[in-house]
Amino acid sequence: MCMKSGSSGITELFNALRNLTGVGICYYDLNSFFQYNKYGVKNNRGHYCDFCRSARDLPSGREACERSDKTEAVALARQYRTPFFYECHMGMRELVIPLMREDDLLGILFVGQCRTDRDHGDVIRANVRKMSGEEERFLAMYDQLPLVPKNDLLMIGTILTQYFDTKILSKELLYPRALPHTATGDLAFAIREHILQNYRDRLTTRRLAEVFYVNASYASRCFSQRYGTTITDYIAHIRVERAKHLLSKTDAPIASIALNVGFDDVNYFTRVFKKKTGCSPTQYRARQS
Repeated sequence: MCMKSGSSGITELFNALRNLTGVGICYYDLNSFFQYNKYGVKNNRGHYCDFCRSARDLPSGREACERSDKTEAVALARQYRTPFFYECHMGMRELVIPLMREDDLLGILFVGQCRTDRDHGDVIRANVRKMSGEEERFLAMYDQLPLVPKNDLLMIGTILTQYFDTKILSKELLYPRALPHTATGDLAFAIREHILQNYRDRLTTRRLAEVFYVNASYASRCFSQRYGTTITDYIAHIRVERAKHLLSKTDAPIASIALNVGFDDVNYFTRVFKKKTGCSPTQYRARQS
């Protein structure tokens, strides 16, 4: 996998580890280290499993979560300075990774939103009771979380620690390209970056709007104003450009190339490619030889 730099690289790594392991990964930023604008990928910046969302909806739940994540975990991170296991006020266990630059704590990563053993239900039940929540409902949500051994969390922690240590040492994440200043420009830029990173996925304007928690028509208008094209056309453009590279540089079958640039249907891929380039994928490849 070719890892991108900056915030796109962070999201790519997080998504790969989430998909492989089922764990939740998010961060709390203390020094604008991650350089995400307000339209950054929301799941990177908080706990969004059903259990955690429901915990925040309890009476005083949001305040308790904020205190647990942004006060207590941060204080422990400054003491430990290396990855450690942490149990929040609801009993959720996670691996916390301090991101250090010399003596400065830049932020922390939370790795978990999962079960780490099979006999932790009594602790969850007791904490839910303290928060005046429905015990059986929370236990059911907890039981739906993936079961991940502590050793597996530690291995994920090793990967993330080495990745961020390298980025911190090289200062790559500390001086990213500046984002546009206007709100619409920020959103358009964020959508464009997401497309560049995820063009293989099933992308639509509606799906992209959901990622950034905005209305689809608003997302479309912002993007068109900034880049002079629709989101749909830009997705097709990026996919075709990537396909052109693969057609000229590899011997991969056209059906395989179509699949790897985001088209499930090779016939539809051929129609889009021909519309964009004036020739079929086969003709394009022949011209490159």
